[in-house]
Amino acid sequence: MVQEILVPAVLARVRTFDPGEIRAVTLVLPEVHEVEGAVYPIRDTMRPGNAFLAKPMGARTGKPRRRMYTRSNCALLAGLALETIINHTHEAKADSSIWWQSEQVEELHREGGTIDVRVDFNPAKTHLVVYENSGECKPTNLRLEPDAEWPAMRFLAVALSTGITPFLSHLRYMKASGFGKATHAPGCHFTLIASVRNSRQLMEHEELLELERRFPEHFRYHPVLTREWPADWAYGRGRVIRTIGGIGNPAAIDLRPLIEIAPDIERCHVRLCGSAQARGQLKLGLQQSGVRPLSFRSEVW
Repeated sequence: MVQEILVPAVLARVRTFDPGEIRAVTLVLPEVHEVEGAVYPIRDTMRPGNAFLAKPMGARTGKPRRRMYTRSNCALLAGLALETIINHTHEAKADSSIWWQSEQVEELHREGGTIDVRVDFNPAKTHLVVYENSGECKPTNLRLEPDAEWPAMRFLAVALSTGITPFLSHLRYMKASGFGKATHAPGCHFTLIASVRNSRQLMEHEELLELERRFPEHFRYHPVLTREWPADWAYGRGRVIRTIGGIGNPAAIDLRPLIEIAPDIERCHVRLCGSAQARGQLKLGLQQSGVRPLSFRSEVW
C-alpha cells in the first residue's frame, strides 16, 4: 500500500469572485517535510491541467474531507503555491464546497492557518513531490499534452463556470513557454470560451483580455454570459450549446453559437470542462452536425 503523506499548507490567499458562490484560494507548501525522522525537500512538478489532493473541512460534518482540486496556476511560475478555484455546488450532500465559501475560511486565512495537502515520495525516495491525479493524457482528463506535442496544436477550450480552472493553468504555462514557438513555429493557438451566469462570475477576466491583446496570434478569448449581462456587454450572450425539444425523445443540439465563435472547429483539438450533461450534449451535437474535431477530451464533475 502506498503511504499517504499529508503536509500542512498555509492558506496564503483567498479571493472571492462571487460571494457565496465562487472563490479562489492559494495553498503554500513548505520547502521541506519530515517523514519518520528524516527531512526531505518538497518539489512541485505538477503538470498543467492536473489536480492535487487536499483535506478541507466539511461544513455539515465538521470533519476534514479528502477532495481533489484542479490547479489554476502552474508549477513553472509558482512552485509550491497551489491555486484553485472552487464553487458552491448547491447539491443536497454538499459539504466542503459550502465550507470553502464561508467566513471560517476567511478567518483561517487571517490566522495563517493550514490545510493538509498530499505529497508522495519520488521513485528514488530522495525527495517529496506534490501528488497529482493523472500521470498521462486520457479522454477523461485535461492534463496538458507533452511539451513535444502541444506547441503544434490548435485548441478550442469550452469552460463552463469554474471549468475555466484547468485552462488557466494551460494558458499560464503556455505564456511562460512562449506559446511553444521555440519548439514549433509558429507555436500553438488556443481559443477559450468561458461561459458563466453573470459578470460577477467572470474569473481572471482582465488577465485573459490582456493575454489576448499581447498574443493575438496565439490566443482568442470569448467570455459568454448566460443569465444576465450589462447593457454594454460586447461579448457572447446565452448558451453556446443549446438543446431543442427532447421531451420523450433524444434532444436535438444546436451548436450554431459555438460554431460561430469557432468556425475552424474541425481543425481544432476540442477540450471541455463542465458538467457531465454538457459533455454529453456537446458530443451529441458534434455527431448530429457531422462536425469532427481533431480530438475531444473532457473533465466533468
